[in-house]
Amino acid sequence: MADRGKTPTGTPTVTPTLTLANDAALSLLSRQDLVPDATRLVVVGTSPLRMALAEVAFPEAELVCADPGQSAALAMLEDKLRAMGRLDRLVLAGDGADSAAIFALMRVIVAFVPALRSAPGGSIHLAVRPGASVGALRQFLRRMQPTMDRQNIDVRLVVLTAVAN
Repeated sequence: MADRGKTPTGTPTVTPTLTLANDAALSLLSRQDLVPDATRLVVVGTSPLRMALAEVAFPEAELVCADPGQSAALAMLEDKLRAMGRLDRLVLAGDGADSAAIFALMRVIVAFVPALRSAPGGSIHLAVRPGASVGALRQFLRRMQPTMDRQNIDVRLVVLTAVAN
C-alpha cells in the first residue's frame, strides 16, 4: 500500500504507510502481516512484556503505552497518529474468549475508520483466538461492511484455530 511516485530525476519513490497495531498482534501475526515493506509501525498496548518485545523486534516502531479500550487513550492515540500523517492500516488481535478485549477492538475500529477513509486502500487486519465473543465481532463487522465498502477499506478477519507457543 505504499504510495509509489517519481522524484524529479525520475527515480521511483516510496511513501511509507502508517500502521497501527495493538500489542496482542505481536504474538499472533507474522512480521509480514504487521509490517509489509515501507511501513511505519505504531504499537499500542499495556503489557510490559509485549511492549518490551516490540521494542526489540521493531526498533524503528513508535511505542505507545496506553489501553486502547479507554476513551482517553484513544483520543491521545488519535492525536498522535494525526500528527504522524494519514493512517493506512489497522492490525489488531485479541482473544475471542475475552469479551472486554473484543469490545476494545471494536472501539478501536470505530475510532479509526474516519482516519482510514482518508487513505486510499486503507485496510483492517484482525486476528482473534476462538471464543464466544467472535460471533459478536463478526456481527459488528457485518454491520460495518457497507461503510467499509463505500470507503474502500479492506477488512480481513482471521480466527486462529491453533497458536504455537
